[in-house]
Amino acid sequence: MSSEASGIWGLGFLGLWKLGATRRRGRRRRRRAAPDPLPSSRRSKAVAMNAHLSFEDGWKVLEQGIVTCSKILEGSTGTRPTVAEYMNCYDCAYRMAVQTTSYCEEMYNGYKATLAESVRVLVLPHLMHKRDDDLLRQLLKMWSNYCIMVKCVSGFFSYLNRCFVEQRKLPCLEDSAATSFFSTVFSFFNHEVAEALLTLIRQERDGRKVDMDLLMGIMHGICRSEVKPSMKKAVLQDTYAYYSRKSSEWIVQYPLQDYLAKVQDTVEKETMKLMHYLCISEADSSELCLKVVSAPLMQTYDSYAAEKQIGGQLLLQTYKTVEDDLLARCNRLTIDSGSDNSSVSYME
Repeated sequence: MSSEASGIWGLGFLGLWKLGATRRRGRRRRRRAAPDPLPSSRRSKAVAMNAHLSFEDGWKVLEQGIVTCSKILEGSTGTRPTVAEYMNCYDCAYRMAVQTTSYCEEMYNGYKATLAESVRVLVLPHLMHKRDDDLLRQLLKMWSNYCIMVKCVSGFFSYLNRCFVEQRKLPCLEDSAATSFFSTVFSFFNHEVAEALLTLIRQERDGRKVDMDLLMGIMHGICRSEVKPSMKKAVLQDTYAYYSRKSSEWIVQYPLQDYLAKVQDTVEKETMKLMHYLCISEADSSELCLKVVSAPLMQTYDSYAAEKQIGGQLLLQTYKTVEDDLLARCNRLTIDSGSDNSSVSYME
């Protein structure tokens, strides 16, 4: 037995108990003196997260983040926020959303207003003194840059989008951003942009070569915004006027049965076109076509028949001839196993 072991056994029961107590006191002192596992920087951040953040102070941080992202509008993609700046903006928006005094509504409105101001300052000057296709090309360029900017900015407010926007049944941040863009643009260039788009649509109907990427790129953006109802109304009115003019040409150019067949073919084609232009369902497009395509064409037909005093028997025979022709065409068709008549989404 070693000298150390013999010394321990020689202490006896009372000595061993005192030795153990001394060691336990030493361990307690070391535990009390152990360093704080949470660094002071993180501890101060945790305290700050629990502190109330006023809207004015928080919005200064978020607004600066939006201003940084807005430089993307001019094509400067290298000016995106750093990871630290991005997280700072996200934390700020999150705190203002979940704290006792929440500022969700103020942030939502501030988001829309700040984006609209960015469009006014950075987009509108690029559209000045431009017309027709040149105007649309510049508009599409700015809209494409704006979409990149919004994707970045919306990340700051992603918690707001998931909770507040969804609970209140409000337009999502991306749709609100589209409204901020096109409402601002149309408030200054309503006639110029609308007329340029309608001209392209008329040219496409006439069979002329049209830049469909340009046309559809802008129309899809408009359909995400609150500008859609006014643009939809303009498209439908122009469509009605277009086919009112065409009906006067076709009624003297084609025999009656050919005219009716052309009406049927035109309605089918326009159903698909309006569905794509206005981002609506095929059923809605078909209903609209009855009002703005079929109606003016058949009004001209009825007027012509009345003017020429065409008898009911001849009209009936004309309708019968067209019906037989359409049935024959349908019988020649084969079932398309892979057809899909659903509306293509243009909001991606």
